[in-house]
Amino acid sequence: MKKLQIILVLFLLSLEIAFSQTKKLEGDTTYFVTSSKEFQKTLNLRDFEKSTNEFNFRFRNLGQVVELTQDSCGVNGTITNYIYHTRKANRDNTEVLFDKIILSPEQAKNIYNIIQNSSILTLQSDDKIKNWNKGLDGITYIIEHTDKKTYWLKKYWTPSSQDSIPEALIVRNFVEKLTNSLNLQKTYTTFNNDLPKIGCYNSGGLNTLCYISNSLEIGYSGSTRLPLGFFTSYSASFIGKTQVNSGIGLQYNFDNNGFQHLNFQASKWKIFYRKNNFSDFIAYNYQNRKLANVNGGNRLENHQIKYGLNLKSNFGIGAGIDVLFIDNEKIGSYLYAFKWFPKLNISTTLTSSIFYNQLNYKGEILKSINLNSKSFLHRITLGLAYEDFMDYKDLYVRVQVSF
Repeated sequence: MKKLQIILVLFLLSLEIAFSQTKKLEGDTTYFVTSSKEFQKTLNLRDFEKSTNEFNFRFRNLGQVVELTQDSCGVNGTITNYIYHTRKANRDNTEVLFDKIILSPEQAKNIYNIIQNSSILTLQSDDKIKNWNKGLDGITYIIEHTDKKTYWLKKYWTPSSQDSIPEALIVRNFVEKLTNSLNLQKTYTTFNNDLPKIGCYNSGGLNTLCYISNSLEIGYSGSTRLPLGFFTSYSASFIGKTQVNSGIGLQYNFDNNGFQHLNFQASKWKIFYRKNNFSDFIAYNYQNRKLANVNGGNRLENHQIKYGLNLKSNFGIGAGIDVLFIDNEKIGSYLYAFKWFPKLNISTTLTSSIFYNQLNYKGEILKSINLNSKSFLHRITLGLAYEDFMDYKDLYVRVQVSF
């Protein structure tokens, strides 16, 4: 009998605890069921529904959450900055990156006073406010607050677009005071600047920012006179959080008779001008050749450096110097022109070195075939080039893949 009484007491206590953890829901309960619970788990937020605190408050904006809690020890709060990240464009795998900032006691108390002195706690959700317009874009503020018995969930779509609705003015004034008091915009900018500059980012709205992924290319390079060879290059806009805007490339062609052509290039872009339709670049090119019927089969070296501009309509030009070491040192002018045709995914390049009694030139055309963004390989490129160097004429073929 005594054992049965103990079991009954434990059962009643468990029921009391279970019911005490469930609050009455008020406001936009549809949102709570479909979104709020999962969002809390993702960002490691407090479970307001089960909280026994005297007061809980949560303000949610795109990319930011402000939480405030009042218990027997006082008032405390946090700012959570978050963003959705995919490492490759159009990939299904999305991760949520976030960090938390603990408010000082003075900051928490100040925010508590802003909340209590506004009318935000007594305001209905926008679906219950007369003449409140809804839309697809814009911004939605989400407010959650609880006492020990009730959990209110409310949302407000773009208060700035609600004309002279008094309730919209209450929301706008509250958001402005909260934002200014905690310097939320600067806080989020700092968080955003510290993110790795790779992949695509979205704060929960319609706008997505994607960084150009670093690219590794490997492939075959050969010519009619030097049929064996390879090509490889690596370019990077960012390495980690550091913007580098640099690339290197290596091409090597040879045959079975000891003749060869080595071509190495290093480049950097967006040095002084960084706009999409107006940017600059600098490139260094080193070439080492041993060719049949040129300079008696002895080695020749080129050092080329150029500076150029990428202009509107996917057109680029550049100029520099070419230092050729043959019997003696020769210095000539180096000219460069580039044109990309985006609809055809074709690029064309023409380079020329002009010496006192010699004109060397090379023309190249590349056709890129973009693959499914979810595949391991990003792109296949086919290339054809013709070069006249010291009256040594050759036709080059290139096939490369991008990772």
